[in-house]
Amino acid sequence: MRTILKGFMASLLLALIVSDSVSQEVTDNLTTDPENAPFVYEDIRNFVRAHAMLATDADTMGILQQEYLDVGTPGLKMFIEKYDLTTERLIKAIRKHPDDYASLGDMPEWLATKEEPVRRAFTQLKRYIPNVVFPPTYYLIGGYRGIGSGSVEGQLITVEKSANKRGKKKFAPLLVHELVHFQQVVAVGYPKYKALFGPEKSLLGLTIREGTAEFFADLVTGEMTQDEAREFTIAREPELWEQFQKDMLGSETGDWMWQKPSDPEQPRHVAYVLGARIVESYYKNAPDKEKAVREILSVTDYPAFLEKSGYAGQFSGGEGESQPGE
Repeated sequence: MRTILKGFMASLLLALIVSDSVSQEVTDNLTTDPENAPFVYEDIRNFVRAHAMLATDADTMGILQQEYLDVGTPGLKMFIEKYDLTTERLIKAIRKHPDDYASLGDMPEWLATKEEPVRRAFTQLKRYIPNVVFPPTYYLIGGYRGIGSGSVEGQLITVEKSANKRGKKKFAPLLVHELVHFQQVVAVGYPKYKALFGPEKSLLGLTIREGTAEFFADLVTGEMTQDEAREFTIAREPELWEQFQKDMLGSETGDWMWQKPSDPEQPRHVAYVLGARIVESYYKNAPDKEKAVREILSVTDYPAFLEKSGYAGQFSGGEGESQPGE
């Protein structure tokens, strides 16, 4: 009974916080049981059908619009809104990477074979976040940008990039990372969550937000989504931290995340790893771990969080007090 009540309360909490932002379909598909976490392949199947029609119909733009974009799931609709996916972008990508887009026919079946390790990771995450809520994971076809994103609709994952090779891509760290962003929405509410990309934008805030997702991904899978950046960052952490402090209270993300750094030796998303290290320090220094998890997910005062984490103390030999902006 306690488990049922906990799941009901988590769903009710989410509905109260973001009911004006999420679709009814997502609300209906929320679960607190990792074994019931939904994986949605409908958009891939719609795209495959549309792609097959392109060879026999000259109206490529019309087909993609009507047979793929217009009939999209809530996840695809959110992706279109977030990343400005248009028929023109799709056509350009299909023409540039025809083999990958032609290799998507059995992608849903292949992705289904990857569900078990993801559910195991979700189960592990529930050990640390008992009230974790699992929205749908939407697998999508985009404009060949390799995007994995959290949203109020659930996890949005594009799968067309290198689809004809596939390789050994690991989905568990990525999906845990994006799922944690959903928990952050639950914790602070969608308006406050979104404000960090607008009027409250700061490099430090974004670093801690992304670092939180990386921290939990590493905690439950042993891997981050940015393993190359982790190796680079840990090897140069003191000097990177010194540089980061000069930029962290500003709104520009610069070379720290989301774009290719000016230094050709530096990988993307170094700030994700710095953020994970800050969050790790906060968690390790907290006497009450359950309370720490709640505070980590709901943080909005990022300078205070950094100071309380004690992270900066390892570089100064002090008690952890940071000196923002110096």
